Amino acid sequence: MKNKIREDIADEEIGLIEVAQFLIDNRSWIALCTVAGLLLGSLYVGFKPASFEASASIQVAKVAGEEVETTAVLNEKIKLPLYFSTSTLHACHNESTPPPSGSLAGLLTTQTSKNSPLLNISVKMASHDKAKECILQVVNDIQSHQSLLIKPLIQKQQSLRNTLLSKINVAEEITQFLSTQLARRSISNERFAAAAMLLATSTTKEHEIKDLRAQLMDLENEMSPHQTAEAILAAPIAINLAAEPKVWLVLFLATLAGFFTGALLGAVKSWLIVSWPASIKQVKA
Repeated sequence: MKNKIREDIADEEIGLIEVAQFLIDNRSWIALCTVAGLLLGSLYVGFKPASFEASASIQVAKVAGEEVETTAVLNEKIKLPLYFSTSTLHACHNESTPPPSGSLAGLLTTQTSKNSPLLNISVKMASHDKAKECILQVVNDIQSHQSLLIKPLIQKQQSLRNTLLSKINVAEEITQFLSTQLARRSISNERFAAAAMLLATSTTKEHEIKDLRAQLMDLENEMSPHQTAEAILAAPIAINLAAEPKVWLVLFLATLAGFFTGALLGAVKSWLIVSWPASIKQVKA
């Protein structure tokens, strides 16, 4: 048992010695590639242009407290080609012409929540003004599409409201007429049946008016700005410098990549030194 442990320790020491010897033999390659990696990382950090991120939270349009479309559906729609106008495609691309696909799916970053009517959209651009122009155009296009969805629903509600008002006016006129007739009649045995019919009809109309007014109140509550509204910005547009990787992290990764590249080249060199003479001998043989 002790001999086996000693052998394992000896093997580990031999392995460490071989690794150390490998690093010493290839120190020039490793040092050169490590410095090159650090230099490339420094150039990346120094010359990479700053980018700005503009973000907006859009509350989808709603009618009677119900969204005209869910944020999940809207999120899929804005990824479709030709959803956005040509002016928006121009505003959100640095090139002189928009992409042939007519889509901003690769540029916009979106976030939705299952139980929230908000769609969060962000975009990264090379300048503050460009990011602001792009996000404003995106919001305007979404509001335009939502307006087309909400318009017929609002017109339907307004038509229903006008119908209820008309019914209420007619019922009130009939009730007023019946009340006048009852006031003029003297209730005698001969005319009791007619008076009772007028009274019953008047009472029915009064109940009808109450029901119609209740329906009208509910409808007006549904049409209130709190329940029915077009798509709006839930918060002011925010524009900030885009979050970038930490400088120290970029330099560390670049240096590490250079180190391993140097080690790999050293391993290839060592393999060639060992295998090349043997290959030559085999050819000559």
